[in-house]
Amino acid sequence: MSTPSPTPGEHARATDALLTASRALIGISLRSLTASPVDITLAQHRLLVLLAARGGQTISALSGELGVDQSNASRLVDRLQRIGLIERRPCAWDRRAVEVALLPAGREVLDAVTVARRQEIAALVADLTPTERRAIARGVVAFNRVAGEVDDADWPS
Repeated sequence: MSTPSPTPGEHARATDALLTASRALIGISLRSLTASPVDITLAQHRLLVLLAARGGQTISALSGELGVDQSNASRLVDRLQRIGLIERRPCAWDRRAVEVALLPAGREVLDAVTVARRQEIAALVADLTPTERRAIARGVVAFNRVAGEVDDADWPS
């Protein structure tokens, strides 16, 4: 069974609603970084999330996921390695490559930031009606799926 195509108005409304929500979520994301035990940027946090969600990766793979060139990705990795959140190690599937992996201290940073972010989002969700909460949960779960975002509960340990 195929899904009916949205009307141009439905597509535009959904796009505009998510664009507005992204601004709110970026604000929440930036504020939540203050909960980190070490100073990190939003880009550095995203790199940690990618490693937590997808496991060890090469600099090349990370640069593609982050949408930056390899030298910028390498600088992000350098900084996070210097502060003890990630490590470089021989790549298991390509002996010529180096894999970047999350260390326990990096996971602790993610956990601290997630707690702060969850608290702020939970306070906003509490102001929604039960019907709005159900609708937003369905919509955002579907959006996360098509965006390729892995739920925290599904991250490898």
